[in-house]
Amino acid sequence: MTARYKRLNNPVKGSIAVEMALILPLFLILLAGPLYMARAAWFYSVGQKAAHDATRYMATATQAELRTGGGGFNEARVPAIARWIAQQELGEIVPFTDSIVITILCDGDGCSALTPNKVRAGIKITLHDHLLGGLTMDYLGSADMTMNSDVTMRYVDQ
Repeated sequence: MTARYKRLNNPVKGSIAVEMALILPLFLILLAGPLYMARAAWFYSVGQKAAHDATRYMATATQAELRTGGGGFNEARVPAIARWIAQQELGEIVPFTDSIVITILCDGDGCSALTPNKVRAGIKITLHDHLLGGLTMDYLGSADMTMNSDVTMRYVDQ
């Protein structure tokens, strides 16, 4: 027994394609905002972890290690290694950011020969909105988002 289906002659043929063509750009614009915010949250999380690990390394270094020279940028070896740790952890997001600034401080100043009370690592990440930059610029006055991650710890070897 075979059933034959009667073909319906539908006068609104293709209306779904037209509706999709009208609504799809709106959906894509609404999707761009959460994707940008998710990317910003990911960058902040990576920056916070890098600042924490760099600060933890500085806080647990011995006084002899703090006083040992030989690091880059005319700084002691321990702050140079802490900077390197932060750079390695931030390496995965570098191609997607505009700028990254890493600050390593001991007692609010550059790490000198004195034993610090507190050590601090700060990371400043600037993210530009390439997708909706014009719209962001109109409403917020800037198409850049700056995220600051600062971690301060007491120096352990006191």
